[in-house]
Amino acid sequence: MAWRSGGTNNDEMVDNLKRFGVISTETVERGFRAVDRKFFVPKGNEESAHSDQPLKEGNVHISAPHIYGSALEALELNENSSLSFLNVGSGTGYLSCIVAEILGPKSVNFGVEIHEDVVNHCQESVAKWRCAREKRACGKRQSNSDASSTENDAGPHLHFIHGNGLNVSPTTGESVVGFDRIYVGAAVERSDLPKISKLLCPGGILVGPVDDELTKIVRIGPLDGGHDAATGQINSESEDEDTDEEQSNNEFTQQVLSGVRFAPLLLYPVLETVIPARGWAPDRHRYFPDTFQQATMELLMCSNAKCVQPPPQPKKPSDFLNVAAMLPRVMWIEILSFTHRKWFEPEQTETEHLKQRLLEEQANAAKAQQARIEAEARCHVAERERDVYRLLAPRWQS
Repeated sequence: MAWRSGGTNNDEMVDNLKRFGVISTETVERGFRAVDRKFFVPKGNEESAHSDQPLKEGNVHISAPHIYGSALEALELNENSSLSFLNVGSGTGYLSCIVAEILGPKSVNFGVEIHEDVVNHCQESVAKWRCAREKRACGKRQSNSDASSTENDAGPHLHFIHGNGLNVSPTTGESVVGFDRIYVGAAVERSDLPKISKLLCPGGILVGPVDDELTKIVRIGPLDGGHDAATGQINSESEDEDTDEEQSNNEFTQQVLSGVRFAPLLLYPVLETVIPARGWAPDRHRYFPDTFQQATMELLMCSNAKCVQPPPQPKKPSDFLNVAAMLPRVMWIEILSFTHRKWFEPEQTETEHLKQRLLEEQANAAKAQQARIEAEARCHVAERERDVYRLLAPRWQS
């Protein structure tokens, strides 16, 4: 029931989005409730902030809530995870803030916007939302009298860049290891789609309008041939071996979600855009994935140990001394500053990834089946009520 999900305030708008089936998961619902749309609408449109319609003033544009609801459901976001997110054509930053609220402080969240005035509006809007969020968090801490909650309520990572989403460098910065989730906020032509889809990491999901169709794309293949995730280098000889169409067929699956109309993603001005890598440092340690934190802690503990181990007499390869663990702590800190967030995560083979996707699809199918059963039960109840009213209506009339 698109276009009918508005309300007089943010909570009423979310209630209607849920009522009409636009949002169905509690994760997305909580994200919408935590980010009030009134902070992000173009100036002068505050009275229409919670209406289910797109709003535009100059270059500043915000889509209707039901569009964002459909996109967020399709992105399959994991709450309080370490997923990386890229918003191409980030606009007001409304969707990015909802995603950041869902993913939590251990995620990375980048937005690319081609209009500088829109970037300025976005940063002002995000600052207002952060201020309101902090006030709400302070109120909760005071009511709970729990000082330790400050640690768990760290603000989410958000970084907005003035650039062109069709010219994001795949060989430098955060793009080297790819993004787990990508949303495209403007219509992209199918011929330009590989420029964005190649930024997905294996298993990543992209949602955006492609030729007036809201499309969900999942990367099932590895990074481009010759792309070394450890070094960030791309073998130029292997880069051009396959055509874009062949790569799309082999590496990606596509699903059309609905028909939509979006303004086109601009090709010009051509701005070379680099997504800066969020490198590790001791003060940012708690914002990194659990696997990274655990491996880093073990390395530093080994390098800090006072126990002196005499080198054993090597007899076979398994007896060799692990000299790496004996490096000084300061050297490990320097080494770790050059690693990326997924450094300690084991690489999945294509078969393992497909098995994981199969389990996820089976879980989604089970949820859909349960929702269908519940809907049929409600339909039967409504039909029985209708039949009762039909029987009683002649008596009332007489």
